[in-house]
Amino acid sequence: MIPLNKPKIDSLRIRVPLSEVEVNPEHSQFFRKLTTINDDFEVIDEHVKTNYFNTEAIISCSYAVRSFFGGEDLLHIGFSSKLLKEDYFQGINKLNIQKCFDFINEEGLIKISKEVFLNAEFVDVDFCIDYFLDTDVGTVSSVVSVCNDLTKPNKQINVIPFKKKENTGIQWGHRDKVGRSYTKKQFLKYYAKAVELTYNSTDFYNEYLYNPLSQSLIDIQGNVLCEKNKYFDLEKLIRIETTLKNTEHFKTYGYSPKTLKDLLNIALDVTFLKVFTRPMSTYMTGYREIKHADKMTINQRTKYLLCLYTAKHKQMSIEDVVPLLAYQLHPKNIRARRELKHQYYSIINMEEVGVKTHKHNTEHWNNFITEIQQKNIIP
Repeated sequence: MIPLNKPKIDSLRIRVPLSEVEVNPEHSQFFRKLTTINDDFEVIDEHVKTNYFNTEAIISCSYAVRSFFGGEDLLHIGFSSKLLKEDYFQGINKLNIQKCFDFINEEGLIKISKEVFLNAEFVDVDFCIDYFLDTDVGTVSSVVSVCNDLTKPNKQINVIPFKKKENTGIQWGHRDKVGRSYTKKQFLKYYAKAVELTYNSTDFYNEYLYNPLSQSLIDIQGNVLCEKNKYFDLEKLIRIETTLKNTEHFKTYGYSPKTLKDLLNIALDVTFLKVFTRPMSTYMTGYREIKHADKMTINQRTKYLLCLYTAKHKQMSIEDVVPLLAYQLHPKNIRARRELKHQYYSIINMEEVGVKTHKHNTEHWNNFITEIQQKNIIP
């Protein structure tokens, strides 16, 4: 089953003092001294391998030993809901965290106690929500197109729409470039989850998900309730992901978890949706259905182009440049500024939003827009 419309933990990294875990001295690579010699058998490099990820395994955790400013060595362990195997779509929670704990201990690099594991600090927590698009015209590509149209120009944020065979989606910003700008640069990504799994995680999908997702749902009387899992659809299953970097980032939403145990006890309910809606509102304007007026006059077209090119030059949204232009043209006349702003906003609504929505001005499209608004996919 694929839980829909609810937040889930997809991945994270924990860190614990290296002194509190037992490193396997027999492991072939991790924390072993590696020596490189030349053809004359001279040692040209020696170092201890302090990071590891098994690229040949279908599932693996990432391990890295780091110290900051000369402090004690910390072991970073990165893991995702793939450790849950057939329960991948459930996300990581307090009911299945035991599976993650067991996998880490069984992978053979370290031994860690349950207490140390649950009291570990955490960073880079990826949360996700899976949605199924019900309307006839609702596809991931359609959502990406709408989100791209609604994106505010911002020179501080890279907006990357992508449409490839192996995935379709759009993202704002980068996970590793947030810094302390938690409210302005939070990473946000939309993509076709079924496509990504099928093409980019093929071995994992075939080994753990293909059979469960291919099974029909049957009730106790043997009646078929659903042929296969209809929600695993290449065009209609969309995942939204966002990353909270650390405890300070959580505090901006009113949460104060300090350990993995605290994180797992956060209620991922309707209130938690603000973790997704805030970056959505930061990066996108709200969708508005605008009825086309008559064609613009030359004067209206001139004013629209002035707003448009000023917005592009200053890397601002077209709506945000209106007060700026009004003030520059009428710095001392408040009434004239107010009237000019009203004119500009009316002209922008005729063209900027009208062009984006009128081409889809059908009952089916309007139903689709209503759906993605109600599901909090767009502001």
